[in-house]
Amino acid sequence: MQNSEEVRLISPMDMLFRDQTWLKTFFDYSFKFEYFKKKGMKWPLSILVGNSFVGYLDCKMEWQTKRFIIKEKNIVDSAFENHKGIKLAIQELAAFHEAKEIIEKR
Repeated sequence: MQNSEEVRLISPMDMLFRDQTWLKTFFDYSFKFEYFKKKGMKWPLSILVGNSFVGYLDCKMEWQTKRFIIKEKNIVDSAFENHKGIKLAIQELAAFHEAKEIIEKR
């Protein structure tokens, strides 16, 4: 895979995360996720920019108000903090869920 600026938000249930050894070897990325937790659990989406994982996003959709809420955004490399592609990927995900508004909690 060539180094590109394509951005993907990847679900923790994606097959990519099944083999942690492979993930660590090829992407130098580790990921832990508790599949069966109580209500209010995090469902973090890993952020892949080109061929590098740069952090994760914990978000939810409020269906009644049509608000897409970013509960937590953790970018591990400050060079990607204001990356336009990440913002666009978030907007596309919100649009897919027909959100009228995106709210980022700090």
